[in-house]
Amino acid sequence: MTDYQGNGPVMPPEFNRDAKNMAMMVHLLPLLGFFLPGMSILIPLLIWLFKRDKSPYIEHHARESLNFQITVALLVAIWIALKLMLVGLLLLPLVPAIVIIVLILMIRAALKAGDGEYYLYPFSLRLVK
Repeated sequence: MTDYQGNGPVMPPEFNRDAKNMAMMVHLLPLLGFFLPGMSILIPLLIWLFKRDKSPYIEHHARESLNFQITVALLVAIWIALKLMLVGLLLLPLVPAIVIIVLILMIRAALKAGDGEYYLYPFSLRLVK
């Protein structure tokens, strides 16, 4: 039994404001990868490694962000390889649309995390389990 006397449901400890903020940041901080190469994967990886045993909520969001960033990095590597063969130049007009989609998905994930919801990125490879 708890001493809680409020009207709303008791929020589990893992869904406190700090956990929600950390979960939001794990989706937004990879944007630093636009300016500092490698940060888009390194940040979620470090958060996942250090927080995975402390909060299932943060672990879930860090793992999802990491998997999504790995998926995006693989797509970029494939595009670069195709570009070297000149085939990728045909895909060049799609790059701005893909960047916008990636940004929208990251912001959507951060908003869901801030609301205390679990989120799965669509089309993301689930490499880290």
